[in-house]
Amino acid sequence: MINLRQLQVFKTIAETSGFTAASVQLNMTTSAVSINLKDIEQQLGTRLVMRERGRKHRSHKVELTVAGMWLYERAQKMLSLSDSTERYFEQLHSNRRETLNIGASQTVGNYWLPAYINVLKQQRSELKINVYIGNTDEILSRVESFQDEIGLVEGPSSRDDLLTKPFKEDSMTLVAPPDDNGKALEVQPWLIREKGSATRRLTEKLWAKLGIKPANVIELNTNESIIHSVASGIGVAYVPSITTPLMLEAGLVGFYPVFTDSLKRL
Repeated sequence: MINLRQLQVFKTIAETSGFTAASVQLNMTTSAVSINLKDIEQQLGTRLVMRERGRKHRSHKVELTVAGMWLYERAQKMLSLSDSTERYFEQLHSNRRETLNIGASQTVGNYWLPAYINVLKQQRSELKINVYIGNTDEILSRVESFQDEIGLVEGPSSRDDLLTKPFKEDSMTLVAPPDDNGKALEVQPWLIREKGSATRRLTEKLWAKLGIKPANVIELNTNESIIHSVASGIGVAYVPSITTPLMLEAGLVGFYPVFTDSLKRL
């Protein structure tokens, strides 16, 4: 049976792309690294890496086979689970959780989360809080691989192995430059988030509801860059309502009230 140590050796080989580099990182001999890999391959009955011919192949870079890439993805999750399990029981033994790792999508992390962290720190001043901000799909993957204990995102999760619970509602606002000339939305330049973002998915749902397929689309990876681009007169955008009040109040952007119903995003 493959053990966690062997998985760690294989994972290191995959990440360093070589036996020699892996041996240095693991503080093992190159022969020991090679033996561990051969043992895993014998147990699974398949090749995991493509080796070069000749005696000096161990010093060269290696590539994963299809089976090797499949195992690497699962080794990452299994070793991450092992690490998080050890950390949990270490903290349980001390009767106090010392660190909380939170993953948050951009709107949550930049606008909603700070107030909650402030309350939590007032209750537990000794608690160390680490926050990673990314798009929705990235945060779900981090929680799935045990990099974060909790993920706060702006849309529903399709990951069957994650427990999800709505905790807040937000709406979306369609914003345009203040001097917008009223061109039809289909011919307007649109500023949208990258793939994997909940805001991007809601924008595409809006297009479908309006029956439009904009041809002029500009992709940006933060809501702030999108709103400022709208204020610069580049085009229109569908963004979380919480990101717009100051810009609307200052008259830097205008808005179209496309939907009046509140969209559950959090």
